[in-house]
Amino acid sequence: MEASMAEGTCGKTSRRFRALKLWLVLWCHGIEGLRGTVRAHVRMAAVFEAMVRADARFEVPMPRQLSLVCRPAGMYVLRCAIGNSLTEEQHVRAAWSIVQKEATAILAAAGDMHG
Repeated sequence: MEASMAEGTCGKTSRRFRALKLWLVLWCHGIEGLRGTVRAHVRMAAVFEAMVRADARFEVPMPRQLSLVCRPAGMYVLRCAIGNSLTEEQHVRAAWSIVQKEATAILAAAGDMHG
């Protein structure tokens, strides 16, 4: 049980526990700090969306919110949810670079299978 609790797989949490988590975030960051973090995450989601739209292999079928959902060629679904307080734009760009690299490999393998 201890290992599963440490891994965040302990199941449902109580309303009081969820309220405590929110209180701790507000206490640590303050309301303005929390607003700044959310605004930065929304801005990073917009950066990610722009990178996805610039790659013809991908499409953005839904309006962007804090999370972005996109899919290349109807084969796979990618959901990028930016929400960690330590995430910076460099991390978003690095993640997109990995997605592009893997998409190239997947599409090349699919082409080899059909070609």
